[in-house]
Amino acid sequence: MTNKDQNILKYPIKKISIDDFEKVGFVADYYESILKGNYGIIVLGGSEGGRPRHLAEKIASLGYTVLSLAYFNEGDHLPKELEMIPLEYFDKAKKWLLKKKGIKQDGLLIVGWSKGAELGLVLASRDNDYKGFVAIAPSSVVWPGVIKDWSRKALSSWSISKEPIPFIPYKGQASFSKSITDIYKQSLKNMTQPISHTINYERIKIPLLLFSGSLDIIWPAEMMARTICEEINNLHQGKVICTHYNYENAGHLLDGQFNLGGTKENNDKANIDSLNKIEQFLKKINSTK
Repeated sequence: MTNKDQNILKYPIKKISIDDFEKVGFVADYYESILKGNYGIIVLGGSEGGRPRHLAEKIASLGYTVLSLAYFNEGDHLPKELEMIPLEYFDKAKKWLLKKKGIKQDGLLIVGWSKGAELGLVLASRDNDYKGFVAIAPSSVVWPGVIKDWSRKALSSWSISKEPIPFIPYKGQASFSKSITDIYKQSLKNMTQPISHTINYERIKIPLLLFSGSLDIIWPAEMMARTICEEINNLHQGKVICTHYNYENAGHLLDGQFNLGGTKENNDKANIDSLNKIEQFLKKINSTK
């Protein structure tokens, strides 16, 4: 954690690395909270790959038991690139965390940013064991995988039973490196299928808390977060709460440690404010019987 994050740390954190893939079936860091009786939380990072320690330590410092889960680009057993990641992998991690003492046994929460937020929404639409979802810079649809060889078209980011999850193809892929956000915007504009083609919003019946920054230089998270809440509200008529906070002067991850749009000062402010809102959201979910 950075000095800025340390200033808002509320509880001490202790990390245990989980590297025995042959035994548990996943790779992660585990943070066990001194507080008991709350939901455990799976934290999912984005296209950087590896274990999302920076985000995980923010959440763990709020007093929650956290599994910081890698799903590609970590060690010898995980995929090297973010493409066709099997959803079955996350089921193994979920079952492992649910067996830990000191947390609620009826489900877990998800916190993710960027591609991890996209993934979290997919998991929430397919698994009733998840009881709440927090997303920073979310996507309203499934996108192709993130690969190094752009001479070929990427398959879906995610898979189930070795079959690709439906996704929205890129438009103008040849110029992808020139204007990433424009490619995403154009692809959304040219969609021929409803967003439910990739994510089943009817099955999402848990509280959602979404964050975005207007100066995001990766993808149009503000627009997509708004779309998520509109879809949830239209389908569930207020019975499922979807809340979206946007920061006009912040970038992709609302964190000054990442130069992904907006100034460091404004992203640091968004970081503190969003963490406060996340803390209140988590408290409310854990106090609900």
